[in-house]
Amino acid sequence: MVVDGNMTIGDARFKEQVIPIETLPNLRRVDRAGKLYRSSRQDLLSRSDSQRLSELGIRTIIDFRSKAEYKFANGEKIFDQNSEILEVIIPKGRKFMQNVKDVPVKPVELNKLSPKAIQNGAGASGPGHESVIEQQEVATPARRRYLINFFKLNYVATVFMRIPIYKRLLSVLYLIVDVLFRTHYRYFVSFFAKECLNPAGLLANYIDMLELSGPQICLALRILSDPGNLPALVSCAHGKDRTGILVAMVLSLMGKSEEYISSEYALSEVGLNPIRSRIYKEIVERTNMDESFTHAKRETMEGMLQYIQESYGSVPDYLESIGFSRVEQAQLLKSFEE
Repeated sequence: MVVDGNMTIGDARFKEQVIPIETLPNLRRVDRAGKLYRSSRQDLLSRSDSQRLSELGIRTIIDFRSKAEYKFANGEKIFDQNSEILEVIIPKGRKFMQNVKDVPVKPVELNKLSPKAIQNGAGASGPGHESVIEQQEVATPARRRYLINFFKLNYVATVFMRIPIYKRLLSVLYLIVDVLFRTHYRYFVSFFAKECLNPAGLLANYIDMLELSGPQICLALRILSDPGNLPALVSCAHGKDRTGILVAMVLSLMGKSEEYISSEYALSEVGLNPIRSRIYKEIVERTNMDESFTHAKRETMEGMLQYIQESYGSVPDYLESIGFSRVEQAQLLKSFEE
């Protein structure tokens, strides 16, 4: 359990999974073998912490952010200087590819290190510390980052249509302002959060993601089903919501109890404490979401799992409904055992 932001004795089973890296909050191992990790975004990693993360042998990063969200996020992205960045193209309709090799992707160009990054030591050289830029020029990519946009147009449109028509018309004004001033849709997102997300609450948002972002969950699981992609790291902005849903699916397939999954999810309440003020600025001040969206209470995950149970019968049944077949589920488990 998590009480007042502190892990109690009952959470001793998770303590060895938490990995303390100062510039990467909320980093922990999901499985015993160390084939799956979860964390907040790695954009702000220092060079030394980037090296520490690299030592985990991570081959693949499943990043539940859109290309725009990834590029707009601040940080030098040092961890990606020797990575291949791929944007996953989400298929339309209910048709899915048979395996991860068929997932359509587009390469995303990452700008070279800025002078600021070099001043901060990102490109420093010395015995045993070759320049990151030099490594980028001569080395093959150390890993792949798959950008999977959780919030495609169908998600936004479906949730948006629940509000009265006069408010939808009002939102057009915000969109015009966003386009004219190139605000990265800041005003529309703020309006969307206030009118659509806040009244429903965090749990309802999770349920919407289950129902409207099934292809994204399916594709992410297919990537994890390839043993050649492991060890893998799953992340989003803070490693709490989108990441939490995907990790819950994996842990459920591994046979973990709802109590275990909810307790593991609630570790983010502690893991994000070092950046609590930053999260408040990014979620509440910037997007106008309710403060409850900054937390990871176990009852939220319990509610989501209960919804799956009542609506689909089980997590495997839900996953089958979104295109991740029983055969693929068995393959995923096998990939973690090899």
